[in-house]
Amino acid sequence: MVDLFSKLRMEAGPLAKYSHLPDDYFFFPKLEGDIGPRMKFNVKEVLNWSLNNYLGLANHPEVRKADAEGAAQYGLASPMGARMMSGNSVNHLELEKQLAEFVMKEDAMLLNYGYQGVFSIIDALVDRKDVIVYDSESHACIIDGVRLHMGKRFVYPHNNMENLRSNFSVLPNLPTKPEVVFW
Repeated sequence: MVDLFSKLRMEAGPLAKYSHLPDDYFFFPKLEGDIGPRMKFNVKEVLNWSLNNYLGLANHPEVRKADAEGAAQYGLASPMGARMMSGNSVNHLELEKQLAEFVMKEDAMLLNYGYQGVFSIIDALVDRKDVIVYDSESHACIIDGVRLHMGKRFVYPHNNMENLRSNFSVLPNLPTKPEVVFW
């Protein structure tokens, strides 16, 4: 039997190349400062994309006040978890109604988190006649959503536009360099 940590050092997997670094560098990075889209890591300011606070509103005084009032009124267990398991509340329905009105749409659907949204939208938008081409290092929600796709799917090496262009020449107007895209 091999010790788990010894095995990790022996394996040539994607994380093995980071095994010489201290735990707080790659596996458990120590971020400092106010929780927000920009934080300090190893004394350097970095973009923090791992939070559900991309716009930096979590520390806004009005948001913090509303959060405190909501916790005082409804407790810390609200919302109740995944709606499919725990059910709707009148607050869910009212918020969806207000969001739809705000964006001037017929209806809105509130999802607990982005992973669920992206994972679900892939299933809703494509069918077995569609082809999905995606970057090998796409977010897990995209990869998991694509895995459920009944049609054809192709992956290309991360940010390798030349590989993408040569293997998928039917795709029009591919950029010469990778661009920031949502998928």
